[in-house]
Amino acid sequence: MVDLVIVVGIFLWNSAQFCQESYNRINPSACRPIRLRIFKNLNSMNKSIRQLLVFVSMACAALAPRAQALNNNLPVLIGFDGAYGQKTNTAPIAIELGAKAAIDEINRAGGVLGGRPLKLITTDNKGVSARGKDNFIELAGMKDMVAVFGGKYSPISVEVLPEAHRLKVPLISVWGSADLITEHNYRPSYAFRVSLKDDWGVEAMMRRLASSYKVSQACAFLPNTAWGRSADTVIKSKASRYKINFGVVRWYNWGDTSFAEAYRTCLDNQGQGLMFVGNEKEASILLKEMAALPVTQRLPVVAHWGTVGGVLHQMVGDALEMVTFDVIQTFSFLNNPRPRARQLAQWIHANSPYKTPQTIPSPVGAAHAYDAVHLVAMAVERARSTDGSRVRDALEKLPAFSGAVRDYKVPFTATRHDAFDAAQVLFVRVGSDGSLTPIP
Repeated sequence: MVDLVIVVGIFLWNSAQFCQESYNRINPSACRPIRLRIFKNLNSMNKSIRQLLVFVSMACAALAPRAQALNNNLPVLIGFDGAYGQKTNTAPIAIELGAKAAIDEINRAGGVLGGRPLKLITTDNKGVSARGKDNFIELAGMKDMVAVFGGKYSPISVEVLPEAHRLKVPLISVWGSADLITEHNYRPSYAFRVSLKDDWGVEAMMRRLASSYKVSQACAFLPNTAWGRSADTVIKSKASRYKINFGVVRWYNWGDTSFAEAYRTCLDNQGQGLMFVGNEKEASILLKEMAALPVTQRLPVVAHWGTVGGVLHQMVGDALEMVTFDVIQTFSFLNNPRPRARQLAQWIHANSPYKTPQTIPSPVGAAHAYDAVHLVAMAVERARSTDGSRVRDALEKLPAFSGAVRDYKVPFTATRHDAFDAAQVLFVRVGSDGSLTPIP
């Protein structure tokens, strides 16, 4: 009989603990009387077992619906770590706008997992890899965090790859293009990309040099980072396809203040065109220096998209009109017939200072993030969970989706974690007002 009392006592204690845990977010003290009552009645349990069983069962039955209702109101989190602290950088603003537009749509339609809202949590890495790593760890450690978006800087996304796989939370690049983000030895891979990939993006830049400007002798200015090395790998493996010889490859570091010497070397080497991989700060230095040269010495430049991930037009002024400067992109709001592209633009007009398609900064960031949020939400629904491993698995098995950027017939597979391909490539020119106009 004593054994029975002990067993029932343990059952009652666990039942009371379960009751408290189910209700602790509503009223942490609500179930304390249950525990006290159990303790007081342990010595006389033979007389009150039935009464206590009925009491605990009724209490938990009464609290369960309220606990479930509370759980349905808890947000499902998506993280984004961007370089907000860099004053010339507009990419984080665009990515945040695109993500919030998709979140608003999804929440208005009922949310995920039976009514739970999505919520965006942002952090600022200031463009520093070590800070980005710490921010990812912080975001990934939050309860119900289903994915963390990586921003403009490929080196930061590459830096956090070990943490994404250690913590088992999907990392989704919505801007970074370095091949290493999705091409690595981690298995299963927790890294996905809804963005351009250098393997075909840099190839498209070489193709443009060859086809549009008849370049056979070219120069490349590359940052001494994972991004620059990614571009260099593509140049070395594919330049021969376009009969281009890169006679001058200049490696530079963030913070360098001039490209004049390297540019002069390019001209001396009979360079006919320049491939430039960098961001708005470096591009502003290059363009000003080129604009100061005689017209005959201004080579056509085909640039990577980091150059328009900020306020380049404000930094260089008239120099933009003095240099042929083509920038690779994957998306434009201008004359875009896709329904979701128009829907996204309308949301941004209504919820930001950007009232026309031309004024939306860093448009690829907004469109990529918008589509990525929808894909993540679909994965959460398919996984029926906020567990990172289950969301990762679900991302590989998503159905078709028609996004702002493209129609995703099969967004990802077990062997392909890149949602875009070369069909998304286009080139733009930067206007004096910062608008990005597609060009043939």
